[in-house]
Amino acid sequence: MKNKMILVSGLPATGKTTFAKWLSEEMCIPHVCYDNIVEKTLELGKRKCENEEEIRKYYGEFPYAFFWFCFEEIMKSSSLFIVDFHFADMMNNTLDELTTKYQYETITVHMDCSAELAHSRWEERNKTNSMRPNLSIEQFIEGSRQNKEFRYGSNFIYVDTTDYSKVSYKDIVEQIRQYL
Repeated sequence: MKNKMILVSGLPATGKTTFAKWLSEEMCIPHVCYDNIVEKTLELGKRKCENEEEIRKYYGEFPYAFFWFCFEEIMKSSSLFIVDFHFADMMNNTLDELTTKYQYETITVHMDCSAELAHSRWEERNKTNSMRPNLSIEQFIEGSRQNKEFRYGSNFIYVDTTDYSKVSYKDIVEQIRQYL
């Protein structure tokens, strides 16, 4: 069996992390989560930084670099894993390099809804996490355009998350198992 990774992609606030955590538990496989890396980095930043500007620098720079480090490390040690991230086409060269180097096939599960709904969910989530940047709807749409259109590899599953109650995780798992 060739190494496989499941990329869970999509706009912010479309349910990527919730689904990836569930899938990790359901399939008993490792999960790399960009949001977790950001949150742990911010905790460290709050203890180590002198002001909010320095903390925001941590938010933008370190978590991204550390995410790719973790991504590659898990590729070295696991033949199947899940990663959720706000992937964009500009990352395809990095993904190509790593999937070739470690001989991985990908299954992309793309979570999607309207940008307006995702922005509304983003704002709601920000009420409990003040370190995330506040973005106007225009900034959100522009900043997440590549996330919405991301598609990597030939194994692609599209999931409409407009109404979470209509998303069947079990059906998605069946599709994933077909690719495995």
